[in-house]
Amino acid sequence: MKIYFLLLFIMILLLYEGIICSLYYVPRKIKIISFIVLILMTFRYITLIILLIVRDQNYLYMLKPLVYTNFLCIPICGIISVFIFARKNMIKLRRIILISGILCLGYCIVIYNSSANISISNLYGYTIKLQLENYFYYTSLIINSILIIMGINLFNRRYSNKQGAVLIVISAVITLIAVLLTSINTSLDFLLIGDISWILTMDYALNKVKRHIQL
Repeated sequence: MKIYFLLLFIMILLLYEGIICSLYYVPRKIKIISFIVLILMTFRYITLIILLIVRDQNYLYMLKPLVYTNFLCIPICGIISVFIFARKNMIKLRRIILISGILCLGYCIVIYNSSANISISNLYGYTIKLQLENYFYYTSLIINSILIIMGINLFNRRYSNKQGAVLIVISAVITLIAVLLTSINTSLDFLLIGDISWILTMDYALNKVKRHIQL
């Protein structure tokens, strides 16, 4: 449990860095969407901390929409990172917003139509499991597979950020493995490792934009 709490704390620090960077140092065209995504991820990890330390399960059902926000936010982080690492002068914001809107709609549909089961674990405190969470797993497998291909294509582009492309591939592979392991053994939350890898990638991407603006 101590290791789990440490990982949650590290994640909060990474999210804080990303939020500050997106709020003050990145162009307006990606400022809002990156800020919203990182805030939603922060809500997820605050929720996980609450589930870990709370003693009473009353009202925990209300946290259901926040527990799985990584399945909504991580793909958007991946898409934003791809556009930044591609080093294009014009970031297609409308395309990012469209994809984000589709993902948000799908997320809301699954959350609304899925009942939740609250149980207690020695490792994570209380846990919330959705009846239809497999839809999130399938979607995550598909999207991260696409991001792997996009990362490889970026690496082969002349002016792209090669390190960023490698980070995208590594993060997507880690998340794929994490999703598969979690679907096999639901008692262990491997998804935390995938989340950390993607937020690290996102922070790196936002800091690249920050340095470019300062130059």
